[in-house]
Amino acid sequence: MTDEIDRSVLSLLGPEGPIARRLPDFEVRPQQVQLASAVERALQTHRHLIAEAGTGTGKSFAYLLPAAVHADSHQGEGPIVISTRTIALQEQLDQKDLPFLHAVLPFEWSSVTAIGRNNYVCLRRMHMAEREHHLLEDPERHSQLRRIVDWSLHTKEGTRQDLDFQPLPEVWEEVQAEHGNCLQRACKHFDHCHWQRARRRMQSAQVLVVNHALYFADLALRMAGASYLPAHRVVVFDEAHHLERTATESLGLRVGPRTIGWHLRRIHGRRSDKSMLARHGSPAAHILWEEAHQHNEAFFANIEDRLRSSGQREGLALHQEAIDEPLSPVLRALSMELATAAVRTDELDARMELQARANGLDSLCAMLRALCVPNPEAPTPLVRWIEPSRHGALLCGAPLDVSQALRQHLFTNGPTCILTSATVGTGDDADFGWLRRQLGIDEADAVRLGSPFDYDRAVELILEEAMPDPSQQASTFRDEVIQRTLRHLLQNGGRALILCTSWDFVRSVSAALRPTLRDHDIELLVQGEAPLARLLQQKREQPSSVLIGTDSLWEGIDVRGDALTLLVITRLPFQSPGHPLTQARMAALRAQGRDPFADHSLPEAILKFRQGFGRLIRSQTDRGKVVILDPRVRTKAYGRRFLGALPFSPDRHEM
Repeated sequence: MTDEIDRSVLSLLGPEGPIARRLPDFEVRPQQVQLASAVERALQTHRHLIAEAGTGTGKSFAYLLPAAVHADSHQGEGPIVISTRTIALQEQLDQKDLPFLHAVLPFEWSSVTAIGRNNYVCLRRMHMAEREHHLLEDPERHSQLRRIVDWSLHTKEGTRQDLDFQPLPEVWEEVQAEHGNCLQRACKHFDHCHWQRARRRMQSAQVLVVNHALYFADLALRMAGASYLPAHRVVVFDEAHHLERTATESLGLRVGPRTIGWHLRRIHGRRSDKSMLARHGSPAAHILWEEAHQHNEAFFANIEDRLRSSGQREGLALHQEAIDEPLSPVLRALSMELATAAVRTDELDARMELQARANGLDSLCAMLRALCVPNPEAPTPLVRWIEPSRHGALLCGAPLDVSQALRQHLFTNGPTCILTSATVGTGDDADFGWLRRQLGIDEADAVRLGSPFDYDRAVELILEEAMPDPSQQASTFRDEVIQRTLRHLLQNGGRALILCTSWDFVRSVSAALRPTLRDHDIELLVQGEAPLARLLQQKREQPSSVLIGTDSLWEGIDVRGDALTLLVITRLPFQSPGHPLTQARMAALRAQGRDPFADHSLPEAILKFRQGFGRLIRSQTDRGKVVILDPRVRTKAYGRRFLGALPFSPDRHEM
């Protein structure tokens, strides 16, 4: 059976296969064929697979083809779920790769792309908002509501993304579909409900495309006894090196004054006489609502003061300290008032809305308790801290270690998991032990496939000499970075990407570079000064421009050809050790007798370094220079591991 399936996949990817016949520039890539065969074996043997496949392998087809073949021969077993890191990649699969495969493959199969429930319009809630004129106090909001009602008459998808304008958050909140706020078949709009239609499509799909955030939100629901996605036996994670971060965010908690204000605003607006509270609330409920507003402002102002006085810019760890908070009792009492009002009313729509608001307040109370009261007896301890944000201090919590939860609920008792990325590990870790420890994967097959690109010919690697150590001479290092980067930019005529490791560094370097670059008619595009999608579009439209930024620019962006022929890596991308979650995880490693630097900081930095390097060569014809300004690649013992992780031949690694 396996051999037959392997031959089918190989024939589909072969020189005489349907893909080659439809793509004039298609060429057989051995790495793509090997990855597709490894994925198919994993599907047949029900064994987890971790596969690193270098840039240019063609990972999407390599997992979509065997997924389609397997789904077609195992109908009725639930969908194969494909989980991508970003919605952008999800859309690429949905709009480009999957339609092509549907057109060329010699069998019928179905695929559906899933997005979160809150992206769908709820026709019942929309008509209730229109009927009761919740938004009339603001002409712009009311105008947007009318546009949504008109759009609902002809939209096929019924999603926010299908709108021809971006609605205000408070408008969409009034019309979005919500968990726990649905009448199911009792709703008169059930047959025309876009969310219910999407859910039925999800249930019947053979291949289901989601993103990591949605998948792990569903995993959190499953851990609590609920679900969003249909039951499935296989999941393929693309860009799998992000799973620990996504799991940490999905299983973590975060609340601030805006979060609580959002819940209160949905119950009542200060100037509204048509709100849920105004129409159905008791006098006691009105008093409780006012008290909740006052306590919310006072409590988080106190949290803000604590953070400011601590001087901790990245967050203030709470350790085992309990925080007194006056919000929960008031929110709980308000929730009970709303639930009582729901029971009293004969209006079905109002009853659903009131109960949904009460449930939302109950969830807030549980979150506040978890963040304010330590629970050292919990199976997975929660690291708690106060974190700064643009909108005030936040109370945050995250699991100390997600591996235990993922081991139990995903990798041991869950579906067959296939994890793939261009950079899964550090390059010198044959069985991807570091990633497996991070995620709780005890057993998995491992495959490492190089890129089809010839990096020895395509890339000139420049290690700048006599650079000051950034950890010891920060200001001198910054000045040297500016001068040497400017020299390389002018020699190259721009056409560059500059990768930094902090926003402060981005701001200071870009401010120093901009005047000279302007004099040479080279546009400087700075991350944060415009949406990233717009900056990337400008970069492609103005090839001589220079793009500078941090974090998200290290991976996931694709700029090909003459627009990017110079990559400047200013500093090795070690994560700041000052964040409370990072500190807690390092302390836990020390308590286990392990080295936090070797077991956490270094592998994480090498992985990101590899991702950053991968921004330069995106096609067979790309050529360019990589300039590394951090002297530690030469002066520190671990520097050899960074250079050894680059996709050069062994003799290049000896430099």
